[in-house]
Amino acid sequence: MQKLISRLDLFGKLRVNILKIGVCFLLFFIPLWPKLPLIDIPNTWVYIRLEDIFLAILVLIWFIKLWQRKVSLATPLTLPIFIYWLIGGVSLAFSLIFLARSIPNFFPHLAILHWLRRIEYMIIFFVAFSTIKSIKDIYHYLIVLAITVMGVILYGFGQKIFGFPAFLTMNEEFAKGIPLYLPPTARITSTFAGHYDLAAYLVFVIAILGSCVFGVKKILGKVTLLILAFSSFILLLLTASRVSFVVYLIIISLVLWWQKKKILIIPTIILSIILLNFVSGAGERFFKTFRVKQVVYDVRTGRPIATIKEIEGGRIITEEEKTPAEEALPTGSGFIGLPVAPPPAPTTMTVSIVKKQPLATGSGEVATISGSFLIQKALVYDISFTTRFQGEWPRAMVAFKRNPILGSGYSSVSLATDNDYLRILGETGIVGLLSFLFLITSLAIFIKLALSKVASPLVRGLAIGVAAGLSGLAINAILIDVFEASKVAFSLWLILGITLGGLALEYKGKIPLFAEIKKLLLHPLVPVVFLFILTFVLFGKSLAFYFVGDDFTWLRWAAQGTLSDIPSYFSQAFGFFYRPLQKILYLASFTVFWLMPGGYHFLSLLLHFLVASVLYLFVLKITKERFFSILVSLIFLVFSSHGESIFWISSLGNLFSALFIIAGLYCFAVFRLENRKLFYSKKSFAYSKKSFAYLLSLIFLSFSLLSYEGAIVGPLLLLWFEATLGKKKFLAHLPFLALIPVYILLRNWAGAHGLSGDYSYNWQLLPANFFGNLFGYLGLIFVGPNFLPLYDSLRLFARSSKELVIAGFGLAAIAISLASIKFKRYLHHIL
Repeated sequence: MQKLISRLDLFGKLRVNILKIGVCFLLFFIPLWPKLPLIDIPNTWVYIRLEDIFLAILVLIWFIKLWQRKVSLATPLTLPIFIYWLIGGVSLAFSLIFLARSIPNFFPHLAILHWLRRIEYMIIFFVAFSTIKSIKDIYHYLIVLAITVMGVILYGFGQKIFGFPAFLTMNEEFAKGIPLYLPPTARITSTFAGHYDLAAYLVFVIAILGSCVFGVKKILGKVTLLILAFSSFILLLLTASRVSFVVYLIIISLVLWWQKKKILIIPTIILSIILLNFVSGAGERFFKTFRVKQVVYDVRTGRPIATIKEIEGGRIITEEEKTPAEEALPTGSGFIGLPVAPPPAPTTMTVSIVKKQPLATGSGEVATISGSFLIQKALVYDISFTTRFQGEWPRAMVAFKRNPILGSGYSSVSLATDNDYLRILGETGIVGLLSFLFLITSLAIFIKLALSKVASPLVRGLAIGVAAGLSGLAINAILIDVFEASKVAFSLWLILGITLGGLALEYKGKIPLFAEIKKLLLHPLVPVVFLFILTFVLFGKSLAFYFVGDDFTWLRWAAQGTLSDIPSYFSQAFGFFYRPLQKILYLASFTVFWLMPGGYHFLSLLLHFLVASVLYLFVLKITKERFFSILVSLIFLVFSSHGESIFWISSLGNLFSALFIIAGLYCFAVFRLENRKLFYSKKSFAYSKKSFAYLLSLIFLSFSLLSYEGAIVGPLLLLWFEATLGKKKFLAHLPFLALIPVYILLRNWAGAHGLSGDYSYNWQLLPANFFGNLFGYLGLIFVGPNFLPLYDSLRLFARSSKELVIAGFGLAAIAISLASIKFKRYLHHIL
């Protein structure tokens, strides 16, 4: 009878804790069980596997308990997760109804299964969250996680030392569950389907184990977690995943920073890099990311053809194309030029391109072409980067362009995009990406709010580790589909459910989610992100443009220049431009981009974005009006007069100069408007910061003059700004005024052309040109091309009626003066 009662009691405990037992089982089983196929799905090599069955059973039990009201859907992430699912469903429905027939290799059943897969990943979060009743549950889950990580480590070392088989899903044949025996030099995958998946998982658990070291009280527990974290790091090195190693350095720094152990950050990073060099294969793979090779270019197009193996007389033999079956990391087709002195001259010769047939059959082919070629040393980045830049990412952008709002639907992008954000953008569009970012932001907000209330060191350590690990996965997702890798995704949402459940034990307050998001969106730097996105959305097409106009003149100068010529840029102008910083910029750009116009256009867009951003910060500094500052920067960003500066790479100096002028004005505004008490109460600190801002302002305005002649107005703009503020401190202005005569003397000494003609200002026509161009550009912006006939008519009228024009200028000057006085009063009112 007693045995029967004991069995009934045990059965009762199992029934009560069935969800917790199921979560423990999945936390252990999913990372350790290899990806063996169970049920085939047509048109893909992704299978239904055993973990899907177990998870479905556990979720079914959870739904029964939900129906019985023994568990609840109420979690901090319920709304964001449901929004993400809903938008994914809308995108799926749209693609099935309107886009399915126009998308190549699109199968409706796969699209539906991909959407259900996302639900499957995240629904386990609710199950895990509902099992947390006390801190003791957190402790139990941490033990299971530690055992799981130990199993992954032991199997990984077994692969390296004893040749344990790997079960990979990197192609259709491997995904059938065939055990593969890796060579000694291969990258370790342990129980995972690929080394990238394993590396991402290890980065996540290293952050958790490392942080929990500070949350566990007993010495034995601390030592155990530390050994597991260190062993996980060694296994991470054996994966030879470069991006995950860099992410590891970031997340371990975050853990130590948030745990207030900042003194350990530098020693940990140094030790990690030292260990990298001692692990065979890891350091070598890092060094092969970029390799110096001789590259042959086609002079007619400027395009690289291949890396060179050897040169025999007038014949170039290129390196063989590596096949995917080879373990050595092959070079890709992406090249970054290196400075050479003297610059190479084109040579007429024959190029033999050797191509190896797939799967190393022993056969091959040789293609011979003749023409004029150029040989130059270059940094060659490897095939994994090339595959992303030239194949996977462009495919995702094609899917995005079909429907920017909702994307092309799930499965419309290839199985591997190697960028989770581009994948989301291609499959579910801007709305889908925003819903995903809303989900991640909501998670970060809750962890931040809850950490301020948590008293348990274990829960705090777990939360900090998860926050750092999630940050690492978010960075990893730039180059890996980490949120779609099943073993990583399942483990992530299980641990997130456990962590948020633990935080919810002690944080009982209402979550001001939208108030916190509003506060985040009102951060002064958020408009800068918006300006960055808008710059590339509006002008991104210029990246495909070729060189035009004066671009070729500057390219010729850059091609003939060397590093030893830089001092002469400041002392010799040879009767032409005096733009030493612009010449240095072109020399550096030519060194990197050579005859590839996309790089120069990217630099132009980047500079244009920086000018608009610093202008926003400057206006915000002097007006404290956020909306007005954003409006000014937006008008500047889209102003049609910037067309030549953006699209002609010969105008890089204009952008460079404008950036220095606006930065100089901003620093001067800091000098004038900052309170003496800034971050500390010590006046000496405030004084030193103000002095530093003043010095930076002087340096930036000096740099602007060394970039473009038109920057001579920079000191005058600063004086106008001072007059607006009503400041009359002549000594503060004197160094800036002195820049103009010093600059003119420097130009004359270097033998530059005079300040006249197309490269400077005609002071007599300056007022007319200023107001005329301003009127014309405003008309083009707000009216469009139809404004041009009216504008041309007004110009002809102005030339024949100079008296009326002068009277108009007089009235305009009076209006501007009155507006300036009013603006000055407004500034005095708000400052």
